[in-house]
Amino acid sequence: MRKLLPAILIVLAILALESSGWGQCSMCRTALESSPEGKFLASSFAHGILMLLFLPYIIFGTIATVVVRAYRKKSKDQL
Repeated sequence: MRKLLPAILIVLAILALESSGWGQCSMCRTALESSPEGKFLASSFAHGILMLLFLPYIIFGTIATVVVRAYRKKSKDQL
């Protein structure tokens, strides 16, 4: 299971970042796509919103993992 978890997380991250329609409302999308250079900006805007959504969870998960591993190592050393 431990070897499978990173692969699952990578696949989920790729799927979440692949869709250009997620993470933005229809009004924002329409306003950004009104000009030719706005289409590229709309795509970047959507990816930026997704990063703002996922990065705090990734940072918190990393910190929590480090803390749990340190706690387990400390309790294992005391035995």
